[in-house]
Parts: sequence; C-alpha cells; structure tokens
Amino acid sequence: MAASQQLPTATPWSCPTCGREYPPEFAVCPLDATPRSDVSKSGDPQIGVVLARTYKIVRLLGQGGMARQYVADHLRIDAQFAVKIIHDELSREPSMLARFEREARAAARIRSDHVVRLVDVLRTQDERPCIVTELLDGEDMQARLDRVGKLSVAEAIPIVRQICRGVAAAHAVGVVHRDLKPSNVFLCKREGAPLVKIFDFGLAKTGEDDDKLTRTGAVMGTAAYMPPEQARRATDAGPLADVYAIGAILYHVLAGQPPYGNLPPVSRFALLLHEEPARPRSIEPSIPEGIESVIQRAMARDTTARIQSALDLERELAVFDDRPAAPVAIERAATEPVYVRKPAETVQTITLRARLARPAALLVAIASCLAAGLWLTSMFGSLAEPTSRGERTLLAIMGGAAAVGLGALHVRRLRGKWQSSPAVGVYIAPFARALISGTIAYGACEMVRLGWFSIAHSQLFGVRVTLVATILAASLGLAWRKLDLQTRLGRRIG
Repeated sequence: MAASQQLPTATPWSCPTCGREYPPEFAVCPLDATPRSDVSKSGDPQIGVVLARTYKIVRLLGQGGMARQYVADHLRIDAQFAVKIIHDELSREPSMLARFEREARAAARIRSDHVVRLVDVLRTQDERPCIVTELLDGEDMQARLDRVGKLSVAEAIPIVRQICRGVAAAHAVGVVHRDLKPSNVFLCKREGAPLVKIFDFGLAKTGEDDDKLTRTGAVMGTAAYMPPEQARRATDAGPLADVYAIGAILYHVLAGQPPYGNLPPVSRFALLLHEEPARPRSIEPSIPEGIESVIQRAMARDTTARIQSALDLERELAVFDDRPAAPVAIERAATEPVYVRKPAETVQTITLRARLARPAALLVAIASCLAAGLWLTSMFGSLAEPTSRGERTLLAIMGGAAAVGLGALHVRRLRGKWQSSPAVGVYIAPFARALISGTIAYGACEMVRLGWFSIAHSQLFGVRVTLVATILAASLGLAWRKLDLQTRLGRRIG
C-alpha cells in the first residue's frame, strides 16, 4: 500500500487546472498554484490526473480483470466522458496490450446507436494505453438481472432487438464481437425501453490480424454464451457465433438463468460440446412457444440450421414486438456481402412450426423405420426368391430387425436433441426427404410398369429395378443436404 501511495511522487504529474506536466518534486503548479492531487485521500493515483491536457479524471467508475474505468471532465467543454485504463501489471504483457488496442480499433470501425461511441485513444503519463468513450447513464444488463432476476417478454424483446442491430452494424464492417453476454450490454436510461449499447470488443475478430493475436486452437469467450464451434477453437467463430450469443442472452433474460444453468465453466464446456441446453419453457413456462423456437434456432448447434444473420434474428423477433419497427440503417464496408433478409414469418407460423416439430419427427421416424424394413424385405425377397413359408418368415424377421435397428438409432439421436424443436427438425429432415423421394420413385416405377403392360402386354422391367430405383432415390434424399453443401463449397473455391 505504501508503494502505491508513493507512485505519483515518482512520476511526472499534470496540473488539474491547466493540464501542464511537472516533475515529481514540484508540489504545486508554478502558474496557478494548484497543489498536486493528494493520493492518500483518493486511494487511486489516477484521480486528479489530466490526460492529454484535456480529460481530468475525477472518480472511479468501476473495474474489471483487465482495466479500470473512470469518469473524466473535459477541460474545454462542459462534458464528461468515460476513460478506460489498463491495469499497470497487464500493461507489460504484449498479449493484453494487443487485446486492448484491438478493442479500440474495433469500436472505431462501427457506426451504430447501439455500440458505445469511441471518442479518443491516448496514453497515461506512465505510457499505459487508455480509451475514451461516451459516458453512459444506466446499468449493464447483468446488473439488471442480478437485481430483478428475469425480464418479461415485453421488456426483453425490444432490448434484444437493439442488440441485434448493434451486432449487425459490427458484422457489416467485418467485426465479430465473440464475447457477447449480459455484462457487455449496457441499458441506458430513457423513456420507454432503455437504449442498448454494446461494449468491450477486447476479444473481437477484426480480420487480417486475428490469426496473429489469437493462438490456433485457443478458446476465448464466456462459456455460458459461446457456440460449440467457438468452444472448440476461437478462430472458427464468425458472425454466426454472435447470433448464437444473442440467442443465449435472450434465453437468460427470459428464463432467469443462462443456458446449461449456473454450472462451473468446465462443466458448461462439456455440456456445450455434446448436448442441447434445457428448453427455456421447462424453466419458465410463461415463455411463448414461438419465442422459444426463435431462441433455439438462434442457438442451433449446426451453423447451417442457425438463423443466418443478426438482422434475420431481429426481424423474427420483431413479430413478437408490439411497437412499430424503426428502419434499419447499417453502414457496410465495400467488401462485405449483403445479407438477403427473408420476409418475417407471423407469430402463428413460428408457433405452429414449433408445436409440430416433435410430433412430426415421431411420425417420420416410425414411417422411415417401417419403409426401411419393407424395402429391405422386398429386396432380399427379389434376390433370394423364397419358396417356403420358413424362408419368407426369415425375410420378414430380417426386415423387422432392420426396422428395429433404425428405430433404436432414431431414439438415441432424438433423445439428445429433444429439448430443441429446431434441432429435432434438422435431424429428421433427411429421413423425411428419403421417405418422400423413395415413395415417389417407387410409385413412378409402378406407374410406368403398369402403363407399359397395358399398352404392350409385356413387362418393361422387373421388381428388382423398381426396388433399386427406390433405394437410390431414398439414398439421394438422405444425402441431399450434404451434397448441396459440398456443391456450394466447390463453387466458392472455384
């Protein structure tokens, strides 16, 4: 403690009135007789310091693991700003300095009412970097949740829609936040819904320099709000990682606890990599089914099944918001792709899809098991041509075993996805395509055979050809999504 109190006398100091710097042996300013700030009274060597002859630090606002935040008066205009100064012990670590500077660069690129505005970047007298931003009046979302527990749908939706807009603005200029969570979302006081401001871009992915600042295989972020791909490797986290985090924030805000509960980070990681979180409605039954569906699609473990942009998520949430929608103006970089936003669905459509997902999955699972058993029995029968009752019974047993085996596979896979109706839908969709395409192929072959027989009174092809065509069509339907993704990837590479 004594050493920290002597720190200001060992370094130059700035006059709080005129801003000029003087050697440590000067006790007062020679120009205006202002005494040097008394560290022992404030307990913080930065209180009373003037940065860049402009910002006079007047009080501590808060502190975290990386930096302290202060309130500073502007000496030439009647305004106050927030000043974030990295901790002294971290200022000597290159990785921490790089993260701090990355936060400043990321914030400087974004133009949005829902991202904290960067005002200046400068250094303290002891050469520590600091960031000057607008001073906000209100509280962060985590503080609100700690105080009230959870929010109603009417309160939460307008807040999360603003988060979506701020994130969309960041994505438009190539910035991925990678650490969205309630404590990084600030709720500014105003009439009606609070104004949302996103801050702390210290883990942001900004483009070309990210591979240099992020070690290959490193995990960065907060376990409760990160998607599986980010939990495996931070460099894999793209814009869809932020979409997942927004869904996780909405989950927490409405259910009163984060996804996977209040578990230690290590336990959360293990669950995140292998299981779906509990249904929000199982924790808070008052959450509408449609909103639960939107949350689960935003948090889809499969990125291809996830809502594909922050603007699309905002658009889906808008149908649950009774307030009139404001126009979305996003400033884009010239190299950024323009996201195609599909028309918003109605509340009834989203809710109906959520309600039907699990019953439809059960029906498809049962039908696909029966179809697989029948197709295999027919194929074996056409090849073996059984003549006795015992042989036919054996074939029936083989077909039944195939159906039971596929049923066991369905039960095992669906059990891990049952909490999420979108995950259930994604899993069962290939089997539904296989069932439909196989049935259509079988029906088409039978119609051709009957038509040819009625005209020529001869068989165009036998049962084996019909069964082979049916199985090929079913296999194509089962693998169509994978083939489609490979085709798209090939086009991009080409």
